[in-house]
Amino acid sequence: MTTRLRPRLAAAAVAILAGSVLTLFATTGPAVAFFSGGLFLDVQVDSPAHLVAGGASVDVPLEITCNARPGTSFVTVSVTQRVGKGIAGGTNSVNVACTGSGQDIVVRVRATVGGKAFQRGDAVADAEISGCSANFSVCGSETDSEAIKIRR
Repeated sequence: MTTRLRPRLAAAAVAILAGSVLTLFATTGPAVAFFSGGLFLDVQVDSPAHLVAGGASVDVPLEITCNARPGTSFVTVSVTQRVGKGIAGGTNSVNVACTGSGQDIVVRVRATVGGKAFQRGDAVADAEISGCSANFSVCGSETDSEAIKIRR
């Protein structure tokens, strides 16, 4: 009977140990990271965006939250829009100051030189925020992609 019980106890011990290790390394979510002093990055594309200079650019509103150190993060926004039989598109990147709370910002995205101008209507905006913790031991990024409206 002792020989049948030992494999079961060993299997139970391995299962408990594996569960403990998984619990230790499991993702706990950005809110826990934010409040525990870890790295927190979040970006949300808002709508509508607004045409600038007859479609040469579009101002894209974003909501960001970050606590990256030494106090800045990098935000990249791309916009793609079908215009007639072609595509209008562009990308811009900016540095943003991290405050640890939500901030509304606007990123101006210029249409690609030699490409089509942006127009009123539907488009897709992709945004990415990236940054590092205070001692640069942890770096990361978060993304959002949304269908947006472009207005005057």
